[in-house]
Amino acid sequence: MKPLAIDLCCGRRFGWTRGLVAEGFRVIGYDVVDVPEYPGEFRRRDIRSVSGYDFERPVLIVASPPCEQFTRHQLPWLKRLNPPEPDLSLVEAAWRIAREAQAPIVLENVRMAQGWLGSARAHYGSRYLWGDVPALLPSAERSRKEHLSSRAIAERAEIPFDLARFIAATFKPS
Repeated sequence: MKPLAIDLCCGRRFGWTRGLVAEGFRVIGYDVVDVPEYPGEFRRRDIRSVSGYDFERPVLIVASPPCEQFTRHQLPWLKRLNPPEPDLSLVEAAWRIAREAQAPIVLENVRMAQGWLGSARAHYGSRYLWGDVPALLPSAERSRKEHLSSRAIAERAEIPFDLARFIAATFKPS
């Protein structure tokens, strides 16, 4: 029986799933947009309507809520427009689901999210991590994320395979 992992806000680039699958996990991914060729079990659903009580003993929950609202507060040309406070409902849903499922969680987002989520436990290049983050992470290669166009949203949001696989291996039952 494969250990179960839940990938919240998995996105069109499969979020954390590739690394989890590579480590032998069964993965259920959630997102509000269809994710063709998802390498796990995909469910098109808003995570705010998901209950952690519905899962049969997940070993790990990972989440990458959209970062655009946090990023607006970092970019000077947008910050001048006084952007609204970020909607934290997806982040709060991820924390709630992990509590209900009684599973560890690793949540990824951008540096600016620290203003609303508190200090990150660690970062892997430009990816900041909250929750049950291991004390040591592998070395991050220079991110190409910042060099991508703002239109390349899916590519910018992609979780590096090395990070996903490391987190999967850390939480994989022995």
